[in-house]
Amino acid sequence: MIQKKLTIEALFSESGPFDEDLVVRSLAPHIVIQKPDYEIFFKDTKLSAKRKMLAYALAKKLLRRNNLIANESVTALELHQKTGIKKGTIDPMLKSLRETGLFAGKKEYQIPAYKVQEAVSLINEGS
Repeated sequence: MIQKKLTIEALFSESGPFDEDLVVRSLAPHIVIQKPDYEIFFKDTKLSAKRKMLAYALAKKLLRRNNLIANESVTALELHQKTGIKKGTIDPMLKSLRETGLFAGKKEYQIPAYKVQEAVSLINEGS
């Protein structure tokens, strides 16, 4: 059996594993995005700190993907201010999310495209 030689091009994707419909369905029960500044607000739903951080970062990824904001990165301070999660909870949770690959970066974090499906699944847990 002759195997075709692969190049780096075989790893690239035009659309990536980002299913906008799936992301919006996952976020809709939990957040609302206010125009014209695209500020993210949480509805009165029960989300753990982990799920809330993922939802916020995923909302920013969605906004960036639609060219509505310039940067999808989140910081520990921003997560504290925008989600209301206690500062003492954020750093250990960021470490945990980085260790599992759900957040990438140092000081500024993003959900990698290939982890979007996993983030959606975690947000939907218990829903």
